[in-house]
Amino acid sequence: MRRWVVGLVVVLVVGGCGVPTQESPVEIRPEALPSRLRETALPREVSPQTPGPGLVSVVVNFVRKDRLVRSVREVPNGPAEDRLAAIVAALVAGPTERERASGISSALPAGLQLTVTTLDGNRAVIGLVGETGGSAAENVLAVGQIVLSATAIPTVKEVTFERDGLPVEALLADGALTTNPLTAADYAALRAG
Repeated sequence: MRRWVVGLVVVLVVGGCGVPTQESPVEIRPEALPSRLRETALPREVSPQTPGPGLVSVVVNFVRKDRLVRSVREVPNGPAEDRLAAIVAALVAGPTERERASGISSALPAGLQLTVTTLDGNRAVIGLVGETGGSAAENVLAVGQIVLSATAIPTVKEVTFERDGLPVEALLADGALTTNPLTAADYAALRAG
């Protein structure tokens, strides 16, 4: 009788622990989490969600703790030129309120305006208008934000800058100045790990 009681207690304890079992993993959607858990932190890298009808997800880069982090924006689906213009507009607009609350900022100076001058083959030419001040570290991050965001479009492989139709030198991640086309590889070391 005692073995039977002990066996029943073990079955009740193990079977009634309240943790359901399942045969395969189940994805937990962010909206299923309590709001206090969703608001405390953003993932290191935000992966694109399924965009709404007529929209496409694009990646823009901002700054957190002196590292570049990816954010996703939804823009109207269209040619690469339109998506690049939307990326540039998102960079100028800066992080969302939620992103700012989680410590994300922009290294782009407030007085700087960006325009897509041309998109020729795999090279984007970005026009600069306004103030470009800031420290060397801020300037490297600002250039990295633009280059990594623009080259997130699969057909864009390199970026150059111009002001009033003239080439502009840009800082590489190592601090060197160049007017050569810039690639994502030039700023990969600045990405958050």
